[in-house]
Amino acid sequence: MATSKLNNWLGFVANMGVVLGLILVAYQINQESELTKIQLFSEATSSRKEFNQAMMGGDPMEVVAKSVERPHELTLAELQIMDFYFISALNELRRLEQLREAGLAVDVEVESFYVFYFGSNFAQAWFQEYGGENEYESTRDSIINTNSDWLIGFFDRVLDRLDSDSGQSLARDKAAGQ
Repeated sequence: MATSKLNNWLGFVANMGVVLGLILVAYQINQESELTKIQLFSEATSSRKEFNQAMMGGDPMEVVAKSVERPHELTLAELQIMDFYFISALNELRRLEQLREAGLAVDVEVESFYVFYFGSNFAQAWFQEYGGENEYESTRDSIINTNSDWLIGFFDRVLDRLDSDSGQSLARDKAAGQ
């Protein structure tokens, strides 16, 4: 009788072990599925980034500066460069927000991203035209509420710090027609 009870208990424990093993396998499959999704998203983002960089044709900083200083003078080719520049920025912003949701990025990083990429009148106008898509709904308010003069004001302050005696600034140079 004692061996029968022992056998029953051992059978029960073995069955519980099998059930727990199946639960762990299901959990591991779910984890692998999530990792695969993350990897596919990462590869797609990387591919989009490479495409956008190729379409920008190298270093877009001259065009970016022109979009801040003299946006109405941008050529069609430069406007297209800016389009790819901002699309790349939105893709990076999406990645940063996912990192923030995972606890791997802090709000300050995301907020500083808004002002550096969308802190100009041209960037704001571009986003309001392009950013009506639902995929950017979570960031729309933050981008639209970014100070549209922040970027030029930031560099004015940097230049003012460099040469406070001369009183020269980027905004004053622009006003003087330089």
